[in-house]
Parts: sequence; structure tokens; C-alpha cells
Amino acid sequence: MKDPTPYFPLLRPQCAPMGAQTRRAAAATESLVGLAALFGGFLAGLLVPAKKGAGSRRREFSRVEVFWAFLGQVLTRGASCRWALSRLQADAAAKGRCPPEDSTSAYCQARTALSVAWLQALFDALARWFEPRLRGEWYGRTVRLIDGTGFSMPDTQENRRRWPYAPGQKPGCGFPTGKLVGLFCLHSGRLLAFVEGTWNRHDMPFARRLLDWLQAGEVLVADRAYCSWQFLVLLLERKVDFVIRLNQSRTVRSRRRSSWREAWKKPQRLSWQDRLAWKKLPPDLSVRLVRFQVHVRGFRTKTMIIATSLLDEKAFPDSAITELYARRWQVELHFRQIKTNLSLDVLRCLTPEMIERELWMHAIAYNLVRALVLEAALTHDVPIERLSFKGALDALQGWADRALRSRRHRRMARRCLLARLASDQVPRRPGRSEPRARKRRPKMYPPLKRPRHLMRAIRWRPLQ
Repeated sequence: MKDPTPYFPLLRPQCAPMGAQTRRAAAATESLVGLAALFGGFLAGLLVPAKKGAGSRRREFSRVEVFWAFLGQVLTRGASCRWALSRLQADAAAKGRCPPEDSTSAYCQARTALSVAWLQALFDALARWFEPRLRGEWYGRTVRLIDGTGFSMPDTQENRRRWPYAPGQKPGCGFPTGKLVGLFCLHSGRLLAFVEGTWNRHDMPFARRLLDWLQAGEVLVADRAYCSWQFLVLLLERKVDFVIRLNQSRTVRSRRRSSWREAWKKPQRLSWQDRLAWKKLPPDLSVRLVRFQVHVRGFRTKTMIIATSLLDEKAFPDSAITELYARRWQVELHFRQIKTNLSLDVLRCLTPEMIERELWMHAIAYNLVRALVLEAALTHDVPIERLSFKGALDALQGWADRALRSRRHRRMARRCLLARLASDQVPRRPGRSEPRARKRRPKMYPPLKRPRHLMRAIRWRPLQ
């Protein structure tokens, strides 16, 4: 007869919580479908019910189920809360439980129970998955991209108090508008960090808040909006080099050379800048300017000047600086993927607290898709720049509703999905130019020039 006595009886009380946590994690993911089977390994086992505090209360919808339903909404453009509720009802029926009621009230209240701190922990856990798998460098340096974009949201009184209208919008006829500045990795495409605020603030205050996510030895690439003397000095204090297009307000002497150095003197202190901090800054800034011609059809600008702190022309030739700045356009594609494919351009929540959670869910969803694309690139040895983000989203729709209960089926499904992503490569189209024009005409309805409740009381006719 086998002896059930453990070898170390005194360690059994200390090991018992570890076994309980393992069982909690298994119970939270073993019966979930599709998305949990594909993405659960990226989040370092944090998708478990909370022991105490936010998310620990036993509700009709657990926070793990609500997270996956919320993630499905973000990944599917136009998905409503009723759509997410129908998925939860189908999942409950598959588990042999009584499906929830048709009202979306309980689900919407459960979304508010998702704490921002927990979503940030999931975002950080996903970042730790990327770090050992970072692929690609530029002259032995890691390159980061920074840029800003805008987003809008429902026209509610709570949202208007935090995010005002954009200019030219009448009360009751517009939408609250916010600004988001994001920091991306050039090599993997993941979103490192982001800062949100109102539309009427410049990008520079947001960029200074993102400096903590830059490490010594990295290179930051940005457009002319970030070519500020103080911002460039702050980058050099952190030993971060920059490749930034010269701001249009700064004039340079006309030279025939394609590359030269200049010493920018410290400008006058502005009223909002701290006096003591301003005195600690160096008296001048040494930069290298690189001028090059653009010969691409469709480009408005024909001549560009790039300011960089990489002063060694032998180690970093002019052609390398030019090619690196040309890759800055990747950040525009990343924002297009988040705003168009993941619907960040128009958010849906009605309160600032839920808007904040929705922003974090968009960041998590984008990085999860990026992680899956990176895994496909590493597994099948293909360039990650050639893999389609939209194609990955389309492929995920086929797996989102599939129950993968056994480990064998999950491994097979994952291998098939990664092979599908690796085969869906974007064709090479150098110098491609597409006009920003729409072929399909919009409906001939007049714009809303007064609040809708006033328009209902007025008899009006659509334009003929």
C-alpha cells in the first residue's frame, strides 16, 4: 500500500496556498472558449478571481468572464454590450448553468468592477512577455516611436466636464474630444505606454510624462512637434538619443552640405517653467542636422531636415538617419490599427471612469494581437513587418467562439492559427501613393445644428 504521508510534513501548510492558487487559475480558464485559450498564456496567470478587494465579490459575472467579454467587444468593431451578453449567455448554457437575463444592466455594472489597477497589472504582465522576445535592432540600438492622436466619445455631461468639445462645435451638437500620446516599439510594434488628456493641450506635456519609459541607449524617433529644446535636453540627460524632424519655427543657414553640426543656445525661460530647474539645464545643445530630398510620388514635402544627437557620421551615416526617419511612418500605421480596426476613434462608454477602462482595454487588446503576431513571426521565421494586423484580427474571429477544452486541441489550434498568420503577408509596395478621397458618397442628410431634442419639435425636410 502506498504511503500517503509527505516527505516533508512541516512544509505542507506553507505549500497549501500554492496549490489552492493553481486550482483557482485552472478553474478560471479551463472552461473558457477561444480568446482565453489563445491569449491566457500572455498574461502570466493574473486572470484569476481576486482573493480580496475589488473583484473578489461573488457576482453573477466573475471579473475573468467580464474581462474576456469586454476584450471581445474591443476586438470586434461595432460590438455592443448586448453582443457581449449573448456570448456570456451561450457560455453559461454550455457549462450547464442558467443563462443570465437579457438585460445588460448586470454586465455593465460588472464592467465598472474591473479596477484600473488590475488592468494596468495585466498590461505590465504582457510587457514582460515581450521583453525577452524583442527582435530586431538598428545599429545595435533599440528604437522607440512617439506620436499623438485624437479620439471622441458619447456626448454626456460627465464626459464634457473632463473632455471639452473641439472648436467649431455647438453645445448639444458635437462630441467630447480627447488626445492620446503613445510610445511604441519600432521592432515589435507594441504599445509601451500612453497618456491621455484634453485636445487643447500640446503634445509636449504628454511626452514629458512618457520619459520614464525610455531607457539609456535607446533612440527616439518623432516628428517636428517634438523638436523642443528642453525636451531634447531631457532626452540627453537620460542618455536617450533622438532622430526628430526639425521644427518649422527654427531657421537654419542655407548650406550645400547634406550634414553639419550646430550649437543651439538655451532659449528664454517661459513663465510656466520652473526657475531652478531651468538654471540646471546646459547653456547649449549640440545637434547634427541631416538634409535629404524626398522623391516619392504623392509626398507634399520635397526637402526635409532631421535633427539628431548621433554626432558620429562614420558610425551613423546620413543614409542610415534618413532610412530610420522614413520608418517613423510605422507609428501612423499603429494608430490606424488601434483607431480603425479596434474602434478607438469613437469610444462608447458614458462616464470618464469607464472611458479610462476602455482605453486600457484597447491598449491590452492591441498588445495581445501584437504578441500573437510576434509569436507567429518567431515560430515561422518571417519578418514581423510583413504580417498583417487586420489579417490577425480576421483570423481571431474564427477562433473566438470555439470551445478548446483539452490541451491537445489547444496546441493544435494554436499551431494552425500561427501558421495562418505567418502565411498572410502584406505585399511589398514601395513608393505606393493613395489619394485621401472617398469614392462612396455619404447620405444627403443635413448636419445637426442644434440639440436633437429641439430638432424633434421642428418640422424639417432632408436635402433633396
